[in-house]
Amino acid sequence: MYVISRFLETLWLKHKNYKKTNLQMAVKLNYDVYMKYVSWLEEKGLIATYLENEHQYVKITTKGVEVYNTVVMWMKETIGE
Repeated sequence: MYVISRFLETLWLKHKNYKKTNLQMAVKLNYDVYMKYVSWLEEKGLIATYLENEHQYVKITTKGVEVYNTVVMWMKETIGE
């Protein structure tokens, strides 16, 4: 849950789309683990990937924003700040 939140938070708080490699560095995961999360998050509709100028980018979806807000509220209520 924490790793998923890091992905969504990075994309949502910065209000920008990331190149795949830049997002990997921002969420601090090795490539293999990172790619598993990207695939899972995209499969669930929380992020979307697209190609632009020969670079692959990742963006958060509307559903991703909703899930992020729900997870953050749950974490704050349950675990605390």
